[in-house]
Amino acid sequence: MISPFIKKQFLLLIRNPQELLLLLGMPFILITILGFALGSFMNNEGTNIHAKVAFVEHGNEQEDFKTFVNDVKNMPMPVEQKEMLVKTAEKMLPITMLKNDVFGSKEIQPYIEFVTVPPSELDETRQSDRYAAIIEVPEHFSYAFLNNAMFGGNVQPKLSIYMNEGKQMAAKLVEDILIEFQEQYSIFSAPGKAGVASNSLELPAINVKGEMETVTKKKPMTASTYYTVGMSVMFVLYIASYIASYAFREKQSHVFQRILLANVPKRAYISSIFLTAMILAFVQLIILYGLAALFYDVKWPNMTSFLSITVSLCFAVGGLAVLLTALNYRMNSENVSIFFSSTIVSILSFLGGSFFPSGQISEFIRIVGDLTPNGASMTAYLKILQGYELSAVIGSVWYLCAFGVVILICSIWIFPKRGDLS
Repeated sequence: MISPFIKKQFLLLIRNPQELLLLLGMPFILITILGFALGSFMNNEGTNIHAKVAFVEHGNEQEDFKTFVNDVKNMPMPVEQKEMLVKTAEKMLPITMLKNDVFGSKEIQPYIEFVTVPPSELDETRQSDRYAAIIEVPEHFSYAFLNNAMFGGNVQPKLSIYMNEGKQMAAKLVEDILIEFQEQYSIFSAPGKAGVASNSLELPAINVKGEMETVTKKKPMTASTYYTVGMSVMFVLYIASYIASYAFREKQSHVFQRILLANVPKRAYISSIFLTAMILAFVQLIILYGLAALFYDVKWPNMTSFLSITVSLCFAVGGLAVLLTALNYRMNSENVSIFFSSTIVSILSFLGGSFFPSGQISEFIRIVGDLTPNGASMTAYLKILQGYELSAVIGSVWYLCAFGVVILICSIWIFPKRGDLS
């Protein structure tokens, strides 16, 4: 019963290839434009930045320094040389230098807010979106640092730096500062390792091995990848208004009345609209992501997760198509579809983050954005691209399915009865 209606819908759509090409081709064109135009902005960040950096120190640098001094005192060498080593080591304490001379400098303070966080709050801090980066200092870091710098020890000190992928501009600034810090200190590490200690050394250092990660230990997002997802979840919404407009034209041309006269159940017609929108949305997404994989190397690490999100998003789009159709029929006007495609889609796209990570504006916008079908699917898509498992996005999948079901039920209730049709 339903399949002939679905076939009819697609035959009508094929007769207007211009609109179909617009729905399929426009998002790919926008991905290309936005990827090239805003790629440097998203990846390299601007200058008007204020980053908040959390500093988590598990040990105590002064205790490490005392331990190092005791080791030096017990070494078989002249007293003058011991004193020289201690004075040199006191000048090259890495944590003190990072806090006071790097992040505490007048040049850096306008851009970076440096916050000390106790180790007990590390997990909570990593879950928070307030920080652009988290610098974690392990126990006995300074002791290993001094030993390596002065005596060429085998234990290489290691900092863990967690970068917030949602604040790429600010995180990039912090990363550049830390790289510069490492390079400048490395220049002065050679004299200490060679056994030459001098009071004239002002920036003695060791080549600190940094572990650069995102906060969630997932790879960051490129501009092309971000806009591939952003444009896909935006343009898939146009499918709903596109199908609803065609359905209303069937009412204007009395096709729907003839269907009712043939004693066809109304639910069969509604189901055909729902499934047509689902299938067309699925085809649009598959074509778009296929082109993105071919031209921009946007690859999906987990196809099961990708298909789960895609089908659930198409389910939500099907519900929206039926809702818009019901409203068009109820109001006996195509204005609902027109308003949805011209205004509502833009608002939903802004809240969902299709144009830029709008969640950076405020936490409220991020929450509202995740409640939109495009925002929920975009968040899930981006997580999958970063290497998350299906379990991490299953909530979004179920939300999209529930959204589609609720919208579909409301649409059936709104859809006018036989006697109400005019």
